[in-house]
Amino acid sequence: IDQYNRPLKEGLYQDYANRDELLELVRFKSTAVDGYTSLAAYKERMVTDQKGIYYITGSDENALKSSPLLATFKEKGIEVLLMTDDIDDLVISSVGKYKDLQLKAVNKSGTMDDFLTEDEKKKAKEEGTAVSEKLKKALGERVKEVVVSTRLKDVSAVVVTDENDPSVQMQQLMKAMGQGDYEGSAPILEVNAEDGFVKRIMDSKDDQFVADAASVLLDQALLSEGVMPKNPAEFTRKLHSLLV
Repeated sequence: IDQYNRPLKEGLYQDYANRDELLELVRFKSTAVDGYTSLAAYKERMVTDQKGIYYITGSDENALKSSPLLATFKEKGIEVLLMTDDIDDLVISSVGKYKDLQLKAVNKSGTMDDFLTEDEKKKAKEEGTAVSEKLKKALGERVKEVVVSTRLKDVSAVVVTDENDPSVQMQQLMKAMGQGDYEGSAPILEVNAEDGFVKRIMDSKDDQFVADAASVLLDQALLSEGVMPKNPAEFTRKLHSLLV
């Protein structure tokens, strides 16, 4: 599998005429089984009323398995494909679907809407307005949007990308390929409004504390995706100021 899997993925991107046949041959790691699985086998294991085939991209399999983005999927017994090949983002986004099932990235915005009713979406938006506005003001153009998450349990925040933007991993790949002037798209920051650190930010009237804390919140979320702070020394200074 290791020898032929990557050429098969490249074929998915380049050989549209044979894409359906290639989709039956390609294999992926998964949260549900050891080793590799096919899309057909994934489909057989889907739970009742599941709305698509879910996947998450990143550079390290173990890191993906422990990603806070998977909490809801684990609770509901929904399998997630683990895609660690550097071309997976490009390939899977170009494929779009398998048979009648959409391929849905866990680390893209909007995916969690599959698990919420319209009333729950409305409630989450209303209750999260104050949090979103305060953090967006503090972070400015560093983020496209701040939203209160319905899926985070044990972490303060995560970053995802807009459905129409390249993933964080894809943007890192584009930079690594020599596009040094590529700035990428600002991420969406999902925050856990029940987290103690987020509550401290919301309760604070100290503008400097809010600015530093919001910056650290974002940088820690980016670090979890393998993205180093642009200014590590500044990140360390801000983190230290929050700890003393």
